[in-house]
Amino acid sequence: MLSNYKVLDLTDEKGSLCGKLLGDLGAEIIKVEKPGGDPARRIGPFVNDINDPEKSLHWFAFNCNKKGITLDIEKPEGREIFKKLSSRADIIIESLEPGYMDKLGIGYLDLSSHNPKLIMTSITPFGQTGHLRDRKISDIGILAMSGLMSITGDPDRPPVRMCLDQTYCLGSAHGTIGTLLAVLWLTKNGEGQHVDVSIYEAAVRGNYWEPARWEFLSELIKRAGNRFPRAAAKGQQLWQCKDGYVTFLIPGGTSGAKMMNSFTKWMEETDSAGALKQINWDNLHLSKVSQEELDVWEKLIAAFLVRFTMDELEQAAIKRGIPMARLNKLSDVAADEQLIARKYWEKINTADSKETISYPAFPFLSSEENIRVRSRAPLIGEHNEEIYKNELGFTDEVISSLKKRGII
Repeated sequence: MLSNYKVLDLTDEKGSLCGKLLGDLGAEIIKVEKPGGDPARRIGPFVNDINDPEKSLHWFAFNCNKKGITLDIEKPEGREIFKKLSSRADIIIESLEPGYMDKLGIGYLDLSSHNPKLIMTSITPFGQTGHLRDRKISDIGILAMSGLMSITGDPDRPPVRMCLDQTYCLGSAHGTIGTLLAVLWLTKNGEGQHVDVSIYEAAVRGNYWEPARWEFLSELIKRAGNRFPRAAAKGQQLWQCKDGYVTFLIPGGTSGAKMMNSFTKWMEETDSAGALKQINWDNLHLSKVSQEELDVWEKLIAAFLVRFTMDELEQAAIKRGIPMARLNKLSDVAADEQLIARKYWEKINTADSKETISYPAFPFLSSEENIRVRSRAPLIGEHNEEIYKNELGFTDEVISSLKKRGII
């Protein structure tokens, strides 16, 4: 889909997923690192617990489908080389401090004056403008500021963060969308542009419907653990069974009534429905159900579900049209037959070819394009010769000199 586009990737962990996604879509991604390697290579875990910048699983995950070169853009000669690379590029993605590239003379205005069709996507904590633009902050800090942490966790315990660097992934995903929209504009109007992504704003957007709830009801949602807040009550979502847990939430509306009639009939078959048999699901408005009523119903459901295994519940729920799902461990996900059938996992050899790593594929298939993981993450400076010699025409002597002087 993007096989005609060349991307220079100057992102760290805040934006590396953006380059990976563009690479998955077929673009040629050239990861530009400082000589010695990007600090993100030190993020664990590591293959066989060997703390080595060439064995970071974090690096492998977010930098596959990329080529890798080293270049010190802080040095004048390095900046000149970067300008040459940018004149041949279609897209630049970066996550450096706002204004940093401008100070070096390689910001969007400088580069686009020589390459008007250039697209530059900047992914930073607070964007390129505003009084917080220069503030340094981590993923957990953005999670806290965005409000997402305030609604995550149990009500009787402190807020908790989500796993991994969720805000960085949100910012990268929005960066990808912004870049693709810029590509669409380029194809129609022949003009490049600067895409300014705020990770903070991307995280705030992840609040789902809580801002609207505050806007119209003047109510602040509170942490509810595994419960889902409704108008008058909080519904249970996680249920214990014989060998684990399943997720299920009593649904409302017309379709919900159909499902709950089926659920009640299922419970009646083992004489377990109790008070649920008296409920007219077709006329029930869940927003008016009190917490006390809901607790009674859920106690009956809990006693029913705990008698079965995850497999039994899953099969019965599918048969009866009930929206219930098993809570898988990651080992279960890796062995899931649905993912295997769609060839979701792709085994890619590590650099030394002694081991393979399973990479998740792109989340959709195309009838026209092969959107797959094509190559592992690059070693430090692995493609220096290919890019500098074959594309920029540098001789072996020049490349050797640049390396000795710490330019590459």
